[in-house]
Amino acid sequence: MRKIILAFDRELVIAERNSAGWNVSSCFKGATPITLTCDPNNEERIYCGTFDRGLWRSVDGGSSWEAIGTLPSFGDVFPNDTPAIRSVTALAVSSLTGEDGNGIVFVGTEPSALFVSRNGGDSFDLLTNYNQIPSRSSWFFPQRTYTHHVKLIEMDSTNPKTIYTTIDVGGLIKSLDEGKTWSEYKEGNYPHDIHILKSHKHVPNRLYAVLGDSFLKEPGHGYAESYDGGKTWSYLADGLNHHYAYHMAVNPNDPDNVVIATAQNPHVAHIYEGGQCESNIYRKKANGIWEEVTSGLPESKGTLIPVLKSSPEGQFYLFSNKGVYYSTDKGTSWSSIEIPWEPRLVGQHPYDMLIID
Repeated sequence: MRKIILAFDRELVIAERNSAGWNVSSCFKGATPITLTCDPNNEERIYCGTFDRGLWRSVDGGSSWEAIGTLPSFGDVFPNDTPAIRSVTALAVSSLTGEDGNGIVFVGTEPSALFVSRNGGDSFDLLTNYNQIPSRSSWFFPQRTYTHHVKLIEMDSTNPKTIYTTIDVGGLIKSLDEGKTWSEYKEGNYPHDIHILKSHKHVPNRLYAVLGDSFLKEPGHGYAESYDGGKTWSYLADGLNHHYAYHMAVNPNDPDNVVIATAQNPHVAHIYEGGQCESNIYRKKANGIWEEVTSGLPESKGTLIPVLKSSPEGQFYLFSNKGVYYSTDKGTSWSSIEIPWEPRLVGQHPYDMLIID
């Protein structure tokens, strides 16, 4: 990799490799940049969503940024039910291209709404506010029960016209026609609190999900898979001793190789509290049994729940408040990427990461 972009809860950190090591810079200080994505056809074109300062775009790999989207001017009053790109909670860029040849940009917000840009972020249209979804009135976010938001946008790996969105907390909402129509999937013992959802290019209709459902239902609902595009689900908990699962990466070359980030409960996962936080990493192989992974990773005590990513070559990357790590053996052992780490970063929550080759 030549550049790593890290979204913390109070700044965006950009580490760029040079002949002497890593050059580290920071931007958006004091903001909350919680979601990142790049155009799959142009990794220099990056989008950053902040919870408090709207949506931003870089066309030079993060060296400079400009505000885009429907941002309110200072002093403007917006009714609570007016959809606008203010509190951005999820981003995705489709491999399908828009009017200008750039990937189509999808933006999820709080309150739950989904916007689309077909001109690389120059302008946006409201795609849906989910008002047509029958269960919308029951959605809630545990920390702010009066509202809810789009937690994740996943473009299907085998069919980019299929879009999955998850609501925190509200379950899975899916479109088969690029967002023209939407349906909720609530058959049987379906997951409610999906933190990360992944599809796989080698297994059509297989979905992977890490969940907070163990704290809505009962222990054993931290991870689930579907083989029919989200209609039915199986919960896989053998070997999993920490049932709050928050992040996940899947090996693009091995659909049975999954790594997840977990904790005993949401509080120790997300609240630093002078180092009293704690998180744990597990990997799953084809036998479906989870095994905890510790080799090369920092001590679980004091580690806020990390971000996990995978590369096209099948490497895994992990970003926590204690640094960035990588694994070349399917998540069995890990090594540190020696990025200079300022003391102020240790108490900040990791939210998202981009690895740019």
